[in-house]
Amino acid sequence: MRVNTGLLALGVLASLCCCQASDYFSSITGLEQLLHTEQILLSDLSSQLDAAKAVLVQLERELSAIKLEHALAAKGLENYLTNPVNVYRLMKRLHTDWPHADSRVQQMSAQLRFNISQHYGLNFPSQEDVDGAALALVRLQSTYKLDVAQVAAGILNGIKYGTDMSWQDCFVLGQQLFEMEDYNNTKVWLRESMERLRRHQPRPSTPEPALLNSMETVAQSLFRMGDFDTAYELSQRVLELDPSRIRNWHLGDKAANLAHDGDDGAHSRQAAGYRLTQEFAHYEKVCRGEVGPSAAQQRRLRCRYTRGWHAYRQLAPLKLEEHSLDPLVVSYHDMLSPQKIDELRAMAVPHMHRSTVNPLPGGQRMKSAFRVSKNAWLPYSTHPMMGRMLRDVGDATGLDMTYCEQLQVANYGVGGHYEPHWDFFRDSRHYPAAEGNRIATAIFYLSDVEQGGATAFPFLNFAVRPQLGNILFWYNLHRSSDKDYRTKHAGCPVLKGSKWIANIWIHEATQTFARPCDVFRDNEVSMGYDIIK
Repeated sequence: MRVNTGLLALGVLASLCCCQASDYFSSITGLEQLLHTEQILLSDLSSQLDAAKAVLVQLERELSAIKLEHALAAKGLENYLTNPVNVYRLMKRLHTDWPHADSRVQQMSAQLRFNISQHYGLNFPSQEDVDGAALALVRLQSTYKLDVAQVAAGILNGIKYGTDMSWQDCFVLGQQLFEMEDYNNTKVWLRESMERLRRHQPRPSTPEPALLNSMETVAQSLFRMGDFDTAYELSQRVLELDPSRIRNWHLGDKAANLAHDGDDGAHSRQAAGYRLTQEFAHYEKVCRGEVGPSAAQQRRLRCRYTRGWHAYRQLAPLKLEEHSLDPLVVSYHDMLSPQKIDELRAMAVPHMHRSTVNPLPGGQRMKSAFRVSKNAWLPYSTHPMMGRMLRDVGDATGLDMTYCEQLQVANYGVGGHYEPHWDFFRDSRHYPAAEGNRIATAIFYLSDVEQGGATAFPFLNFAVRPQLGNILFWYNLHRSSDKDYRTKHAGCPVLKGSKWIANIWIHEATQTFARPCDVFRDNEVSMGYDIIK
């Protein structure tokens, strides 16, 4: 294979040929000089060819690993792409690894003609995408108490789903988290990277200088922050990979510095506020299934048939499962067929956009890490099926469906979630006075989810797992139209799978006879649940 570094050496040879003649044939001394010249050229070109071969061998290894990933994906595309480790590594490869490979090929050979810029119309992840995938892994790790070593090995809750992350993958993830100032998770992922590097057999070839530079930079930053243990280990690995590197800084004695290493939270500036509250910790326990309703509460719950509020249901009763009686939270089973679900999802896909959260009244809707998903708003006139969905909710609950928001179809990918929130509006300026607040919510589950993705009610101590074709229904308001703060709920992070739902929010106008108020206000029982603890 001809390489451009070889052309450089040949250019040197051509320049020598243009020099003034020195009658080398007339003296043995002159011939020795020519032989010496050729020896230099031979040594130079050989070393450059060896370097090019080393690059080729490394590229072949990387391509073989990527081919293996695609072979696994070919066996089941959806199964592959719903693995959070696979998603992160795919984004990392397209955003970082392929541009590096492109650069190496361009520097190595003019004959390969490989250039990413020549491929038009391809989709590449942005830095925001890669950061989002990294945060999704960390979110899953935190919510479900996953062991970092097992996540890196492609094991989620004891089930092996895919190939391992390399030590480079773990390091780049740690570096991303460091740049996002998530220092606690930086430490565990960097240590996992170093552990994988230590176990690597055979000894890995010297990485790209850019990667070694990054390792040194992160080590220096960790040292300045006081994390001497991780900084020392990282710097030692740099020297093992490239002993010729001369460090212009000194870490000092490891044993002496370890005594000054503070606890894990000493330097963390990650996510203060709500995520550090007892309430949020309790929500994560509900997602993990560590807490549940009491035995006394469960004894009152039933699975039964109900004839709803339409004469037709006398012949075709609904299958109802009770989750809570006060406030009322129930599931209606088998309300939408798989065929209709496929049609609905297909109609929604072209209109999907990143989900946003409600700002102050009159403000612009904003993206937020509080809610990670995509959604589409579809008028019920889009397809007769959507009108039937609206009718079925009315038949089941007896509510008047005159004032409902457009159907919202949402998809939560790997790590997608919606942190605890209420569906009712706390500020009356968010909704038209003639329609009233959101009295009730109906969620159509448009997919099963292999792991995670449950709808959690932290104050009620239970979570409902998505089940294809079911409707989850609850009231957001008391009969008195006061807000029921006990209905705070969340979409737990999707650990494995893809979660599809369709939301119908029903407003309180015209519900006077469907859900009449009592003689006295009934909101006292939920007072105090609006205070974050």
